[in-house]
Amino acid sequence: MYAIISEIDPKAAVTVKDLWGRLREACGLMVIYELPTPHLTWMVAEAFDVPVVEAIMADIAANTHEFNTYVFGFGIFSGERPVFYLPPVKSQAMFALHSQIWRQTLSYSHRPNQYYSPSHWMPHITLAINDITQESLACALESVAFEPVEMRITVDNLIVVAQEDDPSSMALKKFRFMG
Repeated sequence: MYAIISEIDPKAAVTVKDLWGRLREACGLMVIYELPTPHLTWMVAEAFDVPVVEAIMADIAANTHEFNTYVFGFGIFSGERPVFYLPPVKSQAMFALHSQIWRQTLSYSHRPNQYYSPSHWMPHITLAINDITQESLACALESVAFEPVEMRITVDNLIVVAQEDDPSSMALKKFRFMG
């Protein structure tokens, strides 16, 4: 799997990691620790033409200014494999960046995940994924849903991620916004 992500700023990441820890302690949710860092995902594909995509990300980052977005509350993607997440507000800056990433990299992506396409994309910061059961989801909601969550997030980077079957084999190439 390949992806283009943005790490969230360190202050917001502390809040997310605190939530991860609380969900692990209270509900036994552990799979989240396979992720590299609290982040937003812009695109996922089975494969990228990595050198070309990295060059595109370098160019986009060189011409992009950091921006802020906000998180209020929690969200759930329902289905066979639910995802519990924080929902950032989709700002104009996020929408424009996301559209640019897709437009410029689609030709260099093999089997892109359409859930991340501009017409379907819902930005999110994952709190729990892949090990959620009915019981653990109820536990997660019980543990944190009655607390107000309001967070400002600064986005200032793009990262190309390549992950093989082993999550510890993740390779990262990061591009800071320079615009």
